[in-house]
Amino acid sequence: MGFLTETGKAHEPMLISSQALEDLLLVDFMKDLFAGHTGGQAFSWERYLTRRGEDIIYRRDVLKELAACPSLVEKMTALCGCIRMISRLKDIHMAGEYGPEAFREFGTMQEAYEQMNAMHQELEKQMKAEQIHSQGLLRLYDVLTEKLKKNFCDEFEKNWTSRTSGMERISSLSLEFSLDEEMHIQGATITGLYKEKYGKNGFLQRKKENMHEEKPWDLSSLKDMITPAEELLEAELRFNQKEFYQLLYRMTLDMDDLYQDLTFYLGALEYCRRMGAAHISLCLPRILERGHKGYKARGLVNPVLVVLNPSKKPVANDVDFREGGEIFLLTGINQGGKTTYLRAVGTAQLLFQLGWPVPAEEAAMSLVDRIVTVFSHEENTALQHGKLGQELKTMRRGMEEATPYSLLLCNEPITGTSPMENLYLSREVLCACKINGFKGIWVTHLYDLASRVDAMNEALPGSPLSSLTAEAIVHDGQVDASYRISRGAPAFTSYAREVMRKETSI
Repeated sequence: MGFLTETGKAHEPMLISSQALEDLLLVDFMKDLFAGHTGGQAFSWERYLTRRGEDIIYRRDVLKELAACPSLVEKMTALCGCIRMISRLKDIHMAGEYGPEAFREFGTMQEAYEQMNAMHQELEKQMKAEQIHSQGLLRLYDVLTEKLKKNFCDEFEKNWTSRTSGMERISSLSLEFSLDEEMHIQGATITGLYKEKYGKNGFLQRKKENMHEEKPWDLSSLKDMITPAEELLEAELRFNQKEFYQLLYRMTLDMDDLYQDLTFYLGALEYCRRMGAAHISLCLPRILERGHKGYKARGLVNPVLVVLNPSKKPVANDVDFREGGEIFLLTGINQGGKTTYLRAVGTAQLLFQLGWPVPAEEAAMSLVDRIVTVFSHEENTALQHGKLGQELKTMRRGMEEATPYSLLLCNEPITGTSPMENLYLSREVLCACKINGFKGIWVTHLYDLASRVDAMNEALPGSPLSSLTAEAIVHDGQVDASYRISRGAPAFTSYAREVMRKETSI
C-alpha cells in the first residue's frame, strides 16, 4: 500500500480468511467491482482492510473529493490503464520477445507520460480552485511532481519521438489484405509507414505446400512472414533495447503502489455508483473505539443482493449491538432472510474497515480485529471425518481465531447429528463464546437453545446473550416471510409446513 491510503504509520490490518469471504459471498462481488480497472488481473483489495480509525478517515476524505470531481477520476482511470500496460512489458522482456508487436507496446510509455502530466495539471487546477483539501490528494500532487521529474526528463516527448522514429504508434504501419471469395487471406502488402506511402509493394508469397487451388492459403500468423517493415521495426527495437528497459524498470518499480492505490479508489467509486443507481442509501459510520464493541445501523441492506438483483430493492433492517458486545441468537421463519441478515452485518463491517460507505441510512461501528465465519457446508466425501467431524473442526478453527474484539458470525454451525445432540453441542460452544466475551450472531433453528438465553445470562459471565427473530406475516391462514429481523423471544416455529405448502402445493 502507498501514500494515498495510509497516514504514514505502521499498517494494522483487519484479518479475514478466504473461507469467510466465500461465506459472505464477497469473492465475486468485490472482483466484479475492480474488473473494469484491472484488465482481469488479480487485485488484492483485502490488504487494504485496516483497524486504524485514522486511515479510515484519511480514505474517506480522498473518496469524497474524488466523487465530487469526475474530471479527475477520468484522468485517474486513464493513468491506471497506462501503468497496467507498462507493467506487462516486463513479461515481454523476460520472455525475450523483441518483435514488432512488443515494440508497439512501448508506445504506452509516452502515453503514460501524457496521462500523468494531465492528471498532475488537473490536480493543480482543482487545488487552485480550492476544491481539494484532503491530505491524500495533496500528497498525490507532490508524488506526481516527483515522478514526472524522475521518470521523464523535460524534453521526454521530443527525445522519445526521435528515438523511436514514430514507430511506437500502431497507426504508423498500414497493411492491406487480398481475400478470395471465401474470405481467406491470399496475400498482404504494406501501404503506409509513418503516415507516408510505402513504395515496396511486395505481396507475400503463398507457401509451396499451399499452391493447390483447392486449398485456401493457410496464414496462421503474419509473424511467420517477415516483411521489410517488420525487419525495420525489429532492428530498431533491438538497437534501443537497453534504453527502453532501463526506463521501463525505473517506471514500474516505483509506480506499482500508485497503481494499486488508484485502483482501490476506482473500485470504491464503482461500488458507490452501483448503490446510487439502485437508490440505496449510503452513509459513513461514526467510528467507535475497538473496546466499545458496539455496532448500530439503521436501514442496513446487503449490497451483494443489490448487485445480484438490481431491479428489486432488498428489505432494510436495523442492527443494534449494545456497548461492550453481545451475542445474538437468530431464529424465525424458514427462508425469512436470516442468512442474508448475517451476511449484511459482516459485509458492512468489512466495507467500513476499507474506509468505504456502508449501505445504511446511518451507523456507528466499532473497529474489529477480524471477521470470523462458521458456516455449515455440504459434506466433503473426500474426507474421513463425516459432516459432524467437519463442522466441529470448522467450529474449533473459528473459536481459535476469534478474540473478544472480533465479529463472529455462525450460520447453523452444527447440523450433522440428532437435534438433541445438536442442542447439547451448540449450548456448550455458545457458553464458551459467552465466557470468552465474543461479539456476533448465531443463526439457528434450535428454539430450545434460543429460549435459554436468560438462564445462561444468569449462570455465566461474559457477553450478554439476546434473541432475534425473523418475523412472519400471517394473514387468512397464509404465512409469508417479512424479511424483517427484530429483537424478541423465539416464536418456536419455522413455519416449515406452511413454507412447503406454498412452494410445492403439497
